[in-house]
Amino acid sequence: STSLGRNALRVRLPPSREGGGGALRGAEAAQMPDPGTICVVASFALFEMAVGVIISFLVRQSDEQRLGQEREDEAKLSDAIKQLDERCYGDERCFAADECSICLGRYEADDKVRRLKCGHEYHSECIEQWARCKGLDAACPLCTRPLFPPRTCAPPIVSSQSAPAITML
Repeated sequence: STSLGRNALRVRLPPSREGGGGALRGAEAAQMPDPGTICVVASFALFEMAVGVIISFLVRQSDEQRLGQEREDEAKLSDAIKQLDERCYGDERCFAADECSICLGRYEADDKVRRLKCGHEYHSECIEQWARCKGLDAACPLCTRPLFPPRTCAPPIVSSQSAPAITML
């Protein structure tokens, strides 16, 4: 008896119709696959399933990381929007034009207006939607000045070895 792997599919061959023995003869033997082939096919199928499970796990993990980053960015965006100056239209501190450049609607008395650092003013709802659509890299719709301070990045890695000096002759 040969030892097949732990994950190998074991096949029991049917007895021969002729003599009641276990050996197959003639056409019946030609129709039966080799047990080694069955073992390889079963092992490949198990390998294929394992790869599928691993890929599913990695995709799920990647999705969870992406969703976590999106939630973090949404929280940062909400905080940044709250930092924009908000006033009521008609307030003496509000210098808005007659209409919002995003929705092209006229300002009404007591409309909430947000003033950007560049000085342009928009309906609060309009600029909030604009910012949510564009994300943390949003810019003023008129002058394209960034709405929010630039994102901070990790400082560049500086090598402890300086670059070789170039001397001119």
